[in-house]
Amino acid sequence: MSSPSLPDDPRPLMVEIAHLLYSRGLTNSAGGNVSCRVGERIYITPRGLGSRHRWQLREDMVIVLDRELNALEGDPAMVSRESQMHFACYQRFPEVNGVVHAHPRYLSVFAAAGRPLPPASEYTEKYGTIQVIPPLPSHSRALADAVVANLSGQRQVLQRNGLGLILTNHGVATFGRDLADAYDILDRLEWSAHTHLMSALLPPAPPL
Repeated sequence: MSSPSLPDDPRPLMVEIAHLLYSRGLTNSAGGNVSCRVGERIYITPRGLGSRHRWQLREDMVIVLDRELNALEGDPAMVSRESQMHFACYQRFPEVNGVVHAHPRYLSVFAAAGRPLPPASEYTEKYGTIQVIPPLPSHSRALADAVVANLSGQRQVLQRNGLGLILTNHGVATFGRDLADAYDILDRLEWSAHTHLMSALLPPAPPL
């Protein structure tokens, strides 16, 4: 049984965000994962959250680890399969304390095409063009290393605003100062992707 929620316990927010991701089409039952770092602890969703539980996360399902990745609560064998990417970012970037990996409806179009996402309006300009990680096996150390290398090359933006990355043939990952920030970045980028796709359907503007 998990310990009672504390004022700095992120599990209630993790539950809320998990439900929002699924209900708002920001991910699907094929997967995705959510984690955050609070103090000396890392909180991460379990594997099978989409396929087995349809993103109906409960607080007692969250796995809690220390900075050395020793399990404090929950079954360490059930840690999300994409955990290497989360842990690698926490180890490399002290400014990152929230990570969301998801399969959003519109961003997945860009992921399938392996195409970067330019800003669509002022609310995503601060991230610049969202860059693309080349095709790499899911859940692999190679993917985690590629994500860390890319973020290292955009460190100033990461420190200032947080960032997102498109994972070719896979989905998207966002990295924020906390979990709420990582979710906000995902939401903004999904709207940006939707805006780009819808604007491509507009007929040519009539001559003035």
